[in-house]
Amino acid sequence: MWAHTKETQDKVTPQMALEYLKEGNARFLNNLKASRNLLKQVNQTSDGQFPFAAVLSCIDSRTSAELIFDQGLGDIFSIRIAGNVLNDDILGSMEYACGVANSKIVVVLGHSKCGAVIGACSNYTGGNLTGLLSKIKPAIEKETYKNRQNW
Repeated sequence: MWAHTKETQDKVTPQMALEYLKEGNARFLNNLKASRNLLKQVNQTSDGQFPFAAVLSCIDSRTSAELIFDQGLGDIFSIRIAGNVLNDDILGSMEYACGVANSKIVVVLGHSKCGAVIGACSNYTGGNLTGLLSKIKPAIEKETYKNRQNW
């Protein structure tokens, strides 16, 4: 497979971008991979990049967006942080991806057994991780409140 150019990226719609990711995930789930020449993609992207998507995912070693969506070099911006938390730097990265680099879709990729979420639920504290986990707390509190309402 080839790397996107400005011309091919311009033709991608948000719906097409979502379909590319769904198709790639289906390949991943079936243990298939698109045929790629990574060295050729390195050379094709050496003068510029034209990713069609930005994916916010956890730093967890089991959740590489490029693998899960079977994408090659130059296809997606991969933004990684424990627990998929959003801060000003990540928001700025997403603004760059869509507003400057013309990516068509932003995806937040969660996963099961996330250590950051488990740590936040367990009230873990320690160093800078405490601040990061505090960003997850509002979602935990909202979900806990919602579950109490259903009892």
